[in-house]
Amino acid sequence: MRDKLLFNICPEGEFFGRNREIDYIFRRATESHKSPNIFLTGRKWMGKTEVLRRVHRKLFWDQAHVVPVYYQFRRYGSVESFSEDYLKEVLKQYFAYKKREPRILKSEVSIDKLERLLIDSDSFELAEFISRHREAKKSGDKTAVLRNAISAPDLITLRSGIPIYLILDDLDLAPYINLFNEGPGIMKEFMEALNSGSFSFLAASSTKKVLEGGVSNGSIEAITLEGLDEELAVSMMMELCRQYNIEFDSEILTLAAFKLEGNPNYIKNLIWAAHRADKELVILKDFVDLYANELVDGNIGFAFRSSIHLKGLSDLRLLSACANAGKAVSEEDLAEKFRISPEEFRKTIDELGTAGLLEASLGSIKWVGDNVVKDYIFYIYETRVKGRSAEEVKTCFIRDGLKEGFNFKGAKIRGRFKEEAAELVKKFNGQSMLKVLFRNQAFSARFKNGPPKSVEKKIDEDLILPQIIGCFDTLRWEANETGAPILIAHGFQNSRYDSGNEVVWIIGVKEATAPFNLGDIENFVRRSIILKENFRATRIVRWVISKEGFTAEAQKRAEGEGIFSTDNVQFRIISDSIDDKAKSERLKSADKIVPVKEFEVVLPSATKAELVGARAVEEIGTEMGFDEDSIGQIKAALVEACINAFEHSKMKSTKVFLRFVASGDRLTIHVQNGGADFDKSAQSESIAETTSGLPHKRGWGLELMKGLMDEVRFEKLRGGTKIVMVKFLIKKGEGRDGQE
Repeated sequence: MRDKLLFNICPEGEFFGRNREIDYIFRRATESHKSPNIFLTGRKWMGKTEVLRRVHRKLFWDQAHVVPVYYQFRRYGSVESFSEDYLKEVLKQYFAYKKREPRILKSEVSIDKLERLLIDSDSFELAEFISRHREAKKSGDKTAVLRNAISAPDLITLRSGIPIYLILDDLDLAPYINLFNEGPGIMKEFMEALNSGSFSFLAASSTKKVLEGGVSNGSIEAITLEGLDEELAVSMMMELCRQYNIEFDSEILTLAAFKLEGNPNYIKNLIWAAHRADKELVILKDFVDLYANELVDGNIGFAFRSSIHLKGLSDLRLLSACANAGKAVSEEDLAEKFRISPEEFRKTIDELGTAGLLEASLGSIKWVGDNVVKDYIFYIYETRVKGRSAEEVKTCFIRDGLKEGFNFKGAKIRGRFKEEAAELVKKFNGQSMLKVLFRNQAFSARFKNGPPKSVEKKIDEDLILPQIIGCFDTLRWEANETGAPILIAHGFQNSRYDSGNEVVWIIGVKEATAPFNLGDIENFVRRSIILKENFRATRIVRWVISKEGFTAEAQKRAEGEGIFSTDNVQFRIISDSIDDKAKSERLKSADKIVPVKEFEVVLPSATKAELVGARAVEEIGTEMGFDEDSIGQIKAALVEACINAFEHSKMKSTKVFLRFVASGDRLTIHVQNGGADFDKSAQSESIAETTSGLPHKRGWGLELMKGLMDEVRFEKLRGGTKIVMVKFLIKKGEGRDGQE
């Protein structure tokens, strides 16, 4: 009941993924000494208000070190209106906390009624602020009215000895409160009062620009609230679907989470829309239909119409131009193009900046809104400027959404192959690597269809990798390009940091299910020529990596152009060699390379689904040469891991993802569920088992897996955990680690 007596928050069943931020802010707020001020920023509708109100609730009920005061800025008619409202909330909430009476906090009282309440409770020192406010207002002294209000938290802290913890929501609206008509805003004086006070504060804004020049160095800690990561966003959508009895497919929810960029508000509105329309989220068209309708006629579109204030078509054209530019645009060019006066232009940019859509800096304007807002701007522009009907634009959304979703599923974005490639390149540090691992045509000729073949000796030569100092993508230069994403890696050869040894690797990464074809190579060559103009390095190295390999034409063209080429098998060998120095030593000769084979199996949430994985691993193990006993051990460990993954998943209808990596001396099995930390569960069960003396069947899981496999470890992922099990292949006459 007590939660209902404070500020409105969303139901617990609809709140996901922000507890870490809330707990951290709570700890900082309750430290014995004055904690650093915190500035929470993030795009609109990302959940900042929800976080602030939950921090306030936790501080109100669960501690006695600070007095929490929450204040949300809004549009005000005058500085007197703001000052009175701000002062009233500070006094009311301080009084409510001291009395531990949340009904006072929740009640709407006038400042006169609050003054009587304070006097009746003998809180004369608080009522004194209201008296000074009334006198300053009566004399028409706006400066005194403002200073009396903004100094209240500091003076109350000094007098009471218990610090106020001030929580300021929508601080980006504060600069629009003017002390005098057409005069300066209150922001400078307000920030000075905050920074010089004996209390700490937490402020939230959709733009970082609001604090420029107003904070002393080192006096504030910035926290950015991003969208929920993929696993957590999908978990949220699954839970909401279950609450509203909506049928769903986890792959479609993954696509939706990606499209909505993990924004919890968008996610909730989409699920609510499905519930209202009695729709499912089982196929791709279900999602794109709901998305198009939400933008045009639903709650998401309504939220945009309420917060994005466009005074005319010139504002709309300007916003559309910035949204589609793909990079920062000159203020001078925009003003000239749309023939807007400097005063009107500045006002428009400020308004759109407050809405969290544009950001002005050093004479340039850039789009900072998300892709959902961008789609909404497209809808408004197409209907109001180009005169297209709403149904025509919705059809366009659905068409593009189907194509984009189809490509999303085909590319297996879940694998994050581009990120893996970037992480691998960052590990380059002068290692010696066989050149055949970077020449796919030679690699395929040597290892295809059985044992390595004897081919040209030069592919056994070593390639000395550079020492990479930085790796980033090319989005800044290639906003409108299509094709495989490209990474740029800067480094030095031979551990010599001079111009002659500086090198830049231009790396194309294709993770789609189709192989790298001739068109992909030609596209990469063209883009590489353009990109290398940005670098002054003496040497440029080009490298293409393809998850599904290369066509014969692509192999030949890459070889002719001197472009390194690596498929997934080569990629894994390179990665293992860099991570495992012992394996790297064994691979000094191409004759020692045994290509890695990978197999993926997705298990549905169904009875005895783990037996499907067991049958798959039996076939793989037999082909690798494991004996019957070892295969039995591997199967038992895999079944236990799968059951564990299903039982401890946060998602009731989840799938379990299996990846088998068969290399020359070992079988590695990766088991991942829908984002839950099932390792902790397994470990806690083991502890319970040993302390109780009466182990239950499931409690043996972790120890059983460790006993059956040679290695068992847990790898932390975003929002969850993956279990990795390794079984070494011991051939006849050999012992472990080469010992009989």
